[in-house]
Amino acid sequence: MTFISISQPFAKKIRPYLWLSPALLLVIAVSFWPLGYALISSLHKSNYLEIGDFIGIQNYQRFLWSDAGLIRAWNSLILVTGTLAIAMPLGFGLAIILNNNLVYKNIFRTILILPWLVSNTVAALLWAWLLNGQFGPLAYLLKSVGITMPNVLTNEHWAMPALIICNAWGSYPLVMVFVLSALQTIPIEIYEAAKIDGAKSWKQFTLITFPLIRSTTLVTLVLTTLHCFNNVTIVLIMTGGGPVEATEVMALRVFEEGFKFNRLGIATAGAVIIFMINILFTIAYMRVLKQENSE
Repeated sequence: MTFISISQPFAKKIRPYLWLSPALLLVIAVSFWPLGYALISSLHKSNYLEIGDFIGIQNYQRFLWSDAGLIRAWNSLILVTGTLAIAMPLGFGLAIILNNNLVYKNIFRTILILPWLVSNTVAALLWAWLLNGQFGPLAYLLKSVGITMPNVLTNEHWAMPALIICNAWGSYPLVMVFVLSALQTIPIEIYEAAKIDGAKSWKQFTLITFPLIRSTTLVTLVLTTLHCFNNVTIVLIMTGGGPVEATEVMALRVFEEGFKFNRLGIATAGAVIIFMINILFTIAYMRVLKQENSE
């Protein structure tokens, strides 16, 4: 009887973990195991997919300090910062507009969210065609008014801005959807009370709207930053890292080291560095978010 009285509470406590165990095993298999394998591979020489001798942090040094590693880090920072500078205000502004009672509002929402539904591959091919200096429609329109358009994607000074525009075009719908969903949770009675007190539109935004959706804005900033920093497809298709490494970012270099040059050790070292940067971004934003919620 004593055994039964002890085992039943134990079984009751362990039962939820047993139900969760298949999902936990799946997470371990697809997340933690590849991460552990990458950490091990990054510390060894590699011959294609074979792990060789232990070499410590040499792969990390080769990824960061050789072949213009600092330039790649700088390009990644420019790409992320430029994308955020366009996508965040654009998505924020469109969300505020769509939150009003507009005619054909649902149609506008559908059109504005389309870039989010388009894959990165299709978006990159579309923008590469639009910005083509010889056969693109934009070049044709400019030529009809006597303006010769250079090939933007092969120009050292214009290639990065072109990537930023393409990235922002695919990123602003995420910002718009998150901010719009947050705006719709604000009770309209608050705005009515503010109007009675004589608050104008700008005061309503600074004192009511933004403080109430600040947490959602920070979360959106986190997701957009991580998406842009890890994006390989757009850079690979539109510029391939060129011209003259003007658009070569860290994520693209990881892809090339692993799948083009078959240097698994350097590729996994770069992947670990990007993973750690993602962790730092997330921790920083989550700390700010925690402070916002505690106030």
